[in-house]
Amino acid sequence: HLARAAQAGARIVDRSRVTRVVLEGGRAVGVEANVLVVDPATGEPLPGSGGDPAQPRTRRLVVRASQVVVAAGALRSPLVLLASGLDHPAVGRHLRLHPVSVIAGVFDEPIEMWRGTMQAARSLEFGRPDGDRNGYVIESAPGHPGLIALALPWEGTDAHASLLERIAHVAPLIAITRDGGEGRVRRTRAGNARIDYALDERGLASLRHGLASMAELARAAGARSIVAAGTPPRWHGRDGFEPGTGAEGRAFVVFQDALRRFDFAPNRGAVFSAHQMGSVRMGGSVADHPCDPEGRVRARGGTVVGGLYVGDGSLFPTGIGVNPQVTIMALARRVARTVLTEAGVAG
Repeated sequence: HLARAAQAGARIVDRSRVTRVVLEGGRAVGVEANVLVVDPATGEPLPGSGGDPAQPRTRRLVVRASQVVVAAGALRSPLVLLASGLDHPAVGRHLRLHPVSVIAGVFDEPIEMWRGTMQAARSLEFGRPDGDRNGYVIESAPGHPGLIALALPWEGTDAHASLLERIAHVAPLIAITRDGGEGRVRRTRAGNARIDYALDERGLASLRHGLASMAELARAAGARSIVAAGTPPRWHGRDGFEPGTGAEGRAFVVFQDALRRFDFAPNRGAVFSAHQMGSVRMGGSVADHPCDPEGRVRARGGTVVGGLYVGDGSLFPTGIGVNPQVTIMALARRVARTVLTEAGVAG
């Protein structure tokens, strides 16, 4: 899409951070941004005042435009709007995620998850909600070494090094759950994002059920040991079992029971996140939806800001429970039609 845009005449300014939308007379007339200044020979950022490389040099860029589309994602679009003085009471609220729990199996044979397609297998066995849990999808995780080193539990330098020595034998699995909670994105004084998210009981039950299911899957595939990511983690078979004693089977029953009660309190169970949605929701309610059904941004009081639109996953009225990529593209197309219509362009 970027290549096609460039061919059609779009100018793409990389290494830039938009600070605000410029508003005049109740409508958008452009954006301001800070652009990183780089050495033209090396492409490396130039140090700022005082020669401190930790504070790279930037220049201010002002782009004037009759229409502005904010598409910084559900974690950043609210910040741009808030920094622009658009403080509709629902901006940043109703953040929805697909919380993710993680199991890793360690196998005798090499897996080398970083070769080929890294996320090529999934199971929809538990895709529908059941009882006190939401639905979830099990997927093979893109387990390149950097991500595994980040995601797997830290139990000390030696233990982590030992695990990474066997990284070619590690196969991580993820349970992507239907959202079971709600959050909020707020802007700090420094202009960064503060993200709060709380799981409800169905969300917790979904993550725990996913751990137990993934453990069964890893064991059936022949994993020699299995770990559930958390602080502390929960291991099965790390020290091996005496063959022919039935100890492994008995230990796995205990392991499964522990996973069904896994502690997901703050800084305990590891919860990853995929697919952030819903922090600048579109809808018909002036009070509850910062964007109207066409993607136009509302100011406090419900007045539509002329020439300003949102075109990303933050528009979702709620979490959708599946990978939102195609839906985001459909929403972007819908908003694009609004932009074209209001620009007086046939499309």
